[in-house]
Amino acid sequence: MLFNLNNPSKKTGFTSREPAFTLVELLVVVTIFAGLGILLVNSLFAILKSNTKSELIKEIRQNGSFALDVMTKKLTGGQNPTCDVDSSWVSFTDSHGEEITFSCDAGGYIASESAGIKTALTSNQAFGSEEKIKISLTSCSFGCEAVGTNSKVTISFTLSQAGEPIRQEELTQQTFSKVVLVRNQ
Repeated sequence: MLFNLNNPSKKTGFTSREPAFTLVELLVVVTIFAGLGILLVNSLFAILKSNTKSELIKEIRQNGSFALDVMTKKLTGGQNPTCDVDSSWVSFTDSHGEEITFSCDAGGYIASESAGIKTALTSNQAFGSEEKIKISLTSCSFGCEAVGTNSKVTISFTLSQAGEPIRQEELTQQTFSKVVLVRNQ
């Protein structure tokens, strides 16, 4: 029962209703806000995933471009390139008379070897924002061909993220290839 504030001894009935929300209306509003919250969280995770993939693509491109540039510069001024039968390495003499070998290493990277010192041209680890991103050499081949008095060396390799992605659309890889004309000076 409700009491009349002007006259406390007089009891009033339930006939007067003050404006209020019903339980159904409150449940509808809570459901709408929960749905919007779920959509917001999903879009946030999608943005973070695409940012990580962009970083990985950038690192793969930088690694591959660096390796291709180094091999191109060295080969262009080189002499007498020879390739392995299974296309896993190319060896040549540079302009200083030093023997240099570029090879597809079993450790998952492209190596440059001269004077008995082996150096990685592609790294198997790139540094992302918080953690190390693993990069792997998926395929690699070198081909040699004589063109008149010069030689032509074909370089082809593919870099990708190490390990298997959860979904196919998360797969990140890039193929690099170049044909280098060796001057045989």
